[in-house]
Amino acid sequence: MDRPRASMFITPPVAWHRLRDMQNVGAGQPEIAHAVRCLSLYDQLDLTLELLQQDDWPEFDEPEDLPPNVIRFRRRYRG
Repeated sequence: MDRPRASMFITPPVAWHRLRDMQNVGAGQPEIAHAVRCLSLYDQLDLTLELLQQDDWPEFDEPEDLPPNVIRFRRRYRG
């Protein structure tokens, strides 16, 4: 098993900031929230951990719109 590099670790305040950013993206872009909810719990955790360990984290105040080439999920209505 590979040893994690020291640069892979982030401080708790930075981790909480990133989690808040992820939550804001999910709240502001329902297509992304739906896609993440379709993942298994294990895959959601894996995605979260991968995003937390990312070296380059964008700084933004407002979530960006999805590019036009992204396939959007249709909402399912249960009637």
